[in-house]
Amino acid sequence: MILISALWITSIVFFVIFAILLVRAFDSRRMDDLEDWHRIPLQTEYRAPLPFIKDLFEDFLEAEERVFQELDKFTIQDQNLLKRYRFNRYAFEGPNNPTHTDINWNRTQELVPDEIKGGVLLLHGLTDSPYSLRTVAEKLHSDGYHVLCLRLPGHGTTPSGLLSVSFRDWTHTVEIAASYLSEKLGEGVPLHIGGYSNGGALALNYTLNTIITGNGPTPAKLILFSPAVAITSLARVASWHRFLSWIPYFEKNKWLRIEPEFDPYKYNSTPQNAAAQTWFLTVGLRSKLHLAAKRGYLDKFPPILTFQSVVDATVNEKAIPSLLYDNLPLNGSELVLFDVNNLAALEGLFTRGYRHTINRFETREDMTYTWTAVTNESDTSRKVIARSTLPNSGQTTSVSLNLEWPRQVYSLAHVAVPFPIDDPIYGRVLDPKEQTRMRLGSLAFRGEMGVLGIPSEQLMRLRYNPFHEFMLRRIEEWL
Repeated sequence: MILISALWITSIVFFVIFAILLVRAFDSRRMDDLEDWHRIPLQTEYRAPLPFIKDLFEDFLEAEERVFQELDKFTIQDQNLLKRYRFNRYAFEGPNNPTHTDINWNRTQELVPDEIKGGVLLLHGLTDSPYSLRTVAEKLHSDGYHVLCLRLPGHGTTPSGLLSVSFRDWTHTVEIAASYLSEKLGEGVPLHIGGYSNGGALALNYTLNTIITGNGPTPAKLILFSPAVAITSLARVASWHRFLSWIPYFEKNKWLRIEPEFDPYKYNSTPQNAAAQTWFLTVGLRSKLHLAAKRGYLDKFPPILTFQSVVDATVNEKAIPSLLYDNLPLNGSELVLFDVNNLAALEGLFTRGYRHTINRFETREDMTYTWTAVTNESDTSRKVIARSTLPNSGQTTSVSLNLEWPRQVYSLAHVAVPFPIDDPIYGRVLDPKEQTRMRLGSLAFRGEMGVLGIPSEQLMRLRYNPFHEFMLRRIEEWL
């Protein structure tokens, strides 16, 4: 009887799951039409070799050269199509084609100063490219750091590149890039790693692996920007699309969203597989963090400097202190939190108690790291201060940053943290030399709903960090 009941419950659960998947598959058919850059895979993209095969970073660079040559087949040159796809990143003469600039920041970039005082490996986020950490790279390079901005497999080319990529392709590429840069630096020169979003998870994963296994150079310090220590639990089911998406009728079910590709350095369309691979990466990272905390490996962990908004629709911002920082030793780490805009005029507009996030830190005196809040000087001022509390102390110091919240901006966003206010693509300040390019950070279209092919949330989401200047200065001082 018990066995029959168990089989009956299992059958009901299976039926419910299959029904949900079927509804989702039919619903996906309502998305925009798929283009060549969604459908056609890139045959020459780099893939992690089998465990018993040793690969070098030069092998990755050779594959990257081939994949960008293969990318030419997606170029739109037909004059009739160019009228429709003028702002598409693949338009041959389009203003958003990234190949029209002196440096194509979709590709791996290596910046070598005349005199080297250290090295930094920078890792971008999911659907992003090395461009997302461009200003950080250029600043560190000017300060004397040998900087390697790594393009992770599947990125910087076409969204179809993420249909079959594996998180192992990313972790392996990070390993060979770190070894390459460490050898270039030579003995006694410190290696640091910086990571944004998914790149932050990769930076933490790599560092834990070197400490647990003893293989590979362990970075001296980590710099993280909105790291994906944990993401929404819905991503765990992203790989279930395979039950139906192999059927041509449900081809669009492979995608979380299909949107026009007007952004030169970031995919607007996202395959389900991309979210699934980040989920697998973060699940493994959380397991390693628990293991490292239990066995004392975190006592050897390098100092970490993290910049994180208290509101983040992409990653679980609460996991950063609970899973990572609260388990660190007293090693000089710092967590910088960008608060919401606390102007009294905005009181009552927030959907959750975001105003109290910073307050929860202020009541703690047991933290082994410095935490800094970038917040309003007062609830009647847009000017901001950096309020810091030292480890194991209630002692707080405040410094004016000579910066302020822009009007009509109520918080940072996940995609805004690494970009300056004058960024030629995502910034607010217009650059006369870049007038032909679409300024994604300052778009403010108004009209009727359902007309534009761009979701309204894309237009409303902040794309630049008003406090980027402070962030670069803090990185410089900390290193």
